[in-house]
Amino acid sequence: MVRIGHTVLGEKGTKICVPIVGTTMKEILDATAVVCNTPCHVVELRIDYYERAHSIDAIIELLMLIKPQLKGRALLFTWRTKGEGGEKSISSQDYFTMLERIIPTGLVDAIDIELFFDQDRMLKTIEFAKVHGITIIMSNHDFDKTPATSELERRLTLMKTYGADIAKIAVMPNGARDVLNLLLATDNMKYKLNCPLITMAMGDLGKVTRISGEVFGSCL
Repeated sequence: MVRIGHTVLGEKGTKICVPIVGTTMKEILDATAVVCNTPCHVVELRIDYYERAHSIDAIIELLMLIKPQLKGRALLFTWRTKGEGGEKSISSQDYFTMLERIIPTGLVDAIDIELFFDQDRMLKTIEFAKVHGITIIMSNHDFDKTPATSELERRLTLMKTYGADIAKIAVMPNGARDVLNLLLATDNMKYKLNCPLITMAMGDLGKVTRISGEVFGSCL
């Protein structure tokens, strides 16, 4: 079990996360107000959509406005890179500098760090986050295909090895068997990794994985 804010993942079924993808401050704050009238547990701020995302000061200013609105809901901070389906490109240097500025502010409860990044810098940032009590969700996204079950399990294991509190993987299924392979990998690894998992297959084919998490072991 892992805590994000007041929410505990890995117990009592799958929790609900709602992403915010506004581009302007007004859009983001309006969306936050809507989200806070829903029964969700975690709010994910997809900062790569924000028009001022390349300004760390602007991000912190935005977080200072969002955090008080959440009424106890956990805040997950995510910059999804262009290579994994995000809206904006960012250098490895800028990515980790941004995270290291935000971590000590106390304005986020968890951060998303993508698996395939500069390993040395990533490990330092993870260690820094843990000192400040920030939960690490390590993620990997494949928008073209679903890797073999063994490869999915390898990536999830690698995330845990690097220090992830929660391991996340999202894939694109090209047939029903891909969906089954994702669910099989999830079921296998929930007993082996000793950390909560977030797994999903995308698109219409993958919808079943979002609602069956409690059965197979996806916590969010």
